[in-house]
Amino acid sequence: MGKIQVVGAIILRDHQLLAAKRAANRTLGGYWEFPGGKIEPGEAPEAAIVRELQEEFGAQATAYQKFDIDGVAELTIGEIMLHCYYVRLDSGITKTVAHDELRWVNADEALALQWAPSDVAVIEALSKTGFNYEY
Repeated sequence: MGKIQVVGAIILRDHQLLAAKRAANRTLGGYWEFPGGKIEPGEAPEAAIVRELQEEFGAQATAYQKFDIDGVAELTIGEIMLHCYYVRLDSGITKTVAHDELRWVNADEALALQWAPSDVAVIEALSKTGFNYEY
């Protein structure tokens, strides 16, 4: 078991965050997370997040600034290293591949959700910003 590098998209709109609930039949099913996925070998994190949003949501996106902290979690599949970026959606979401639900939440609502272990530290820090970011 090694380190698994993943990216997550911090997508904000009107002081709300787009949260994604993992499909029940997947690892960590039922947990909430930042949309995203694994970084492929040799792939830049910013490119990975754009690719993942296209593959999993059918959405075009632009990656911006990296968030201040990373998320880390020890799971049976390995150590997850989560790198989050502020991302702007440039098109609508046309599909969901790995999630049962997408929800726009404010900071208080976000903190009430059950987040994947790697995402907890990031959502706690992010909620203190009031979900403010200027693209």
